[in-house]
Amino acid sequence: MVARLIVAAGPVRPGHVETKKPAFIPKSWELPESIRKRLGDAAGRQRLMDEDGHLLFILHQPPEPEDDEVRKAVLIWGLPTGEWKSSPEGGGLAALDAHMESYRKNIHALDEAVEAAKTPRQYFDIMKHVNPLLRATRNMLAVMQEARDARPDERRLINFRDRAVDLERAIDLVATDAKDGMEFALAENTEEQSRFAHEAAMEARKLNRLAAFFFPLATLVAVFGMSPPSEVIKMPGFWLVVAAGIVAGLLIRMMPTSKR
Repeated sequence: MVARLIVAAGPVRPGHVETKKPAFIPKSWELPESIRKRLGDAAGRQRLMDEDGHLLFILHQPPEPEDDEVRKAVLIWGLPTGEWKSSPEGGGLAALDAHMESYRKNIHALDEAVEAAKTPRQYFDIMKHVNPLLRATRNMLAVMQEARDARPDERRLINFRDRAVDLERAIDLVATDAKDGMEFALAENTEEQSRFAHEAAMEARKLNRLAAFFFPLATLVAVFGMSPPSEVIKMPGFWLVVAAGIVAGLLIRMMPTSKR
């Protein structure tokens, strides 16, 4: 009975264990074992796998700060027969074309945002989108260059590599403009705050001078205020004391102040 079960199950090749297909690979894709054994449970970084005549592009969708460093994979599979497949969108190389177009649109939107930004906060918010996209674009360019080297006669891959170069240059310019804009806005902000601080100091100086002018008079008024006004006016030397207070206030006001 046991012998019959062994025969029915077919011959067992010692040491051969078929690699489990990762969840991010479409179920209908029959990738070669040489590629499957190099894949982990997650897509991982952007890269190219070239095994047994098969090309597997593992790319990332345009990243967003809200992704929390979890990238969504875009897969392009080139078979030895010349057929191309793609996931999650079908169409083969047409999906790769759409993938690069999505990068171009994101870069263009960020470029317009940089042009409209005015404050350091606005530039900072833009930089949170620019930096992840810059890294993703550079990694995609590295993958496309590797594919270009792997298939030097495939003209379509040459064109995709050239488009990746243009995208990398564009996002690099956006990143530079955003960084320069933030630094300029911060410098302008600091200068404006210094100007406001100087104006506030000048106003405080005026108030101090007014206080210095009226302080002697206020002191005399406080002293004489303990008697009824009718009696104060009749006191001998009252007006002389008032005049002395005014003169003292003027002298205090005219005293030079130290300048830093």
